[in-house]
Amino acid sequence: MNKEKILIVDDETDIALVLKYQLEDAGYESVSARDGFEALQALSGEEFSLVLLDIKMPRMDGIEVLEKMQDGFSHIAVIMMTAHGSEDIAVETMKKGALDYIAKPFSAEDLLNKVERTLALNRTRQENKKLQRQLEEEGKKMEAILQGMADLLIAVDKDGMIMTLNRKAETILGTDMASCGGMPVESLLKTDMPPENLPCKRVLRDQVSCLDVTYQLTVKEGTIPVLSNAAPLFNGHGNLIGCVEIMRDISTLKALEQEKEDFVSMLTHDLKTPLTAVMGAIDLVREGRLGSINAEQKDYLESATESCAEIVEMIDTLLDVYRFEANKMKLAFTLEDPQVLIQRATSGFRSLAERSRIRLSAVFQHQLPLVSVDRNKFLRMVSNLLSNAFKFTPDGGEIEVRAEMAKAVAVSGIIPRENYPQTDIPEGGRFLKITVRDTGIGIPREALATIFEKFGQGRLHKNYKHKGTGLGLAFCRKVMDAHGGFIWADSVLEKGSTFTVLFPPRGKNKAS
Repeated sequence: MNKEKILIVDDETDIALVLKYQLEDAGYESVSARDGFEALQALSGEEFSLVLLDIKMPRMDGIEVLEKMQDGFSHIAVIMMTAHGSEDIAVETMKKGALDYIAKPFSAEDLLNKVERTLALNRTRQENKKLQRQLEEEGKKMEAILQGMADLLIAVDKDGMIMTLNRKAETILGTDMASCGGMPVESLLKTDMPPENLPCKRVLRDQVSCLDVTYQLTVKEGTIPVLSNAAPLFNGHGNLIGCVEIMRDISTLKALEQEKEDFVSMLTHDLKTPLTAVMGAIDLVREGRLGSINAEQKDYLESATESCAEIVEMIDTLLDVYRFEANKMKLAFTLEDPQVLIQRATSGFRSLAERSRIRLSAVFQHQLPLVSVDRNKFLRMVSNLLSNAFKFTPDGGEIEVRAEMAKAVAVSGIIPRENYPQTDIPEGGRFLKITVRDTGIGIPREALATIFEKFGQGRLHKNYKHKGTGLGLAFCRKVMDAHGGFIWADSVLEKGSTFTVLFPPRGKNKAS
């Protein structure tokens, strides 16, 4: 281990010699200087851990040396040595950088105790300074990162008062910290939502992150759509001290989405036009208006007509999904008897069930209440679920549609969290519960959360003869969202699947 080196500065040679022996007996290295000039020369040539500095010396006293040490040698610990009765002067030197003092005469034990304690204190002090420098450097780095962000950043305290905002936020919002520091965040962020629903306000209230919230933000040029993420800030004791919200301008993404929607709308429209012409031509031939046809030719033409109808249905479904996403789908809600609608939907599959030798049944609870639904969308949703069941149920299987009333408390625990946030699932109330159960090939567990996404079903059953586009189930989810209901699936591979939907019985739809 390297010995710590101590500089003894005292014009009295005998005292300096005694100090040297005492320190070296204790394991320290020492160097002596007779006055302040020699002390500064020694400090310039060697590295010391501590200086024992006498106050009264010729040419340059200890106070002058201490003052000069602050420029370049402030990291070295200093113990002032003073004559008895001059402690007041020694205390003043501690204000100028000395860590301790000792009054003459002193014992070897007192000296060594002070040296050891002062060295330990100085090590702690230097380590703290190092950590402080590192913190300042990291703070500058973080400040540079935040100021250089392309996103808007606002930090608020636990009372919702603005603590800081980055350069991007100042530019977009047309303000600066001098103007808005300390003001309520809702005074700065003007949006299309109530102030209490701002992500940062929700985080302060709930003390959990609020992610992927979109809203319209009013800025100096008008309004822009933003995608916001907010997270709580805690101190070292785990107490909430504020919140930081980051907002990303998604105007470009919105424009791209609109272009995509316009393209899909145009494409589906342009596809249907030639298909309509094809179907009309086939009908003319099939009906014998262009000459007689035999039975085999008629069968082929009917098969072609069915295929064209399937394509038209897929196009309509794709277009409807995009209409739902663009909030352009117009729904007509009326009070309907669910039993009548379900029977109507299942009747269209009776002939298919007979050909496939699949047992199709519908079971109803006695006296089902009326439900507020869009009749056409309800029928298409049930038909999509039935069509899906027939696709993946082998010949000789079974498909059952069941409708009954269910209390929310009985189903809230079984609605999968991966399908809906827990906060969206109601605590009470009654729902119309419809299930479509089949004995088909089933769905892998890991896919149950994604099959209601666009084209999600198309990624399943890769080796199965029937492959869906994934639009039918996406359409079903959009219909349920518009009705304020829920839909999910349970399945066991090779044993079958059960799709469950919950409808509010009356007038609780989410449609505009």
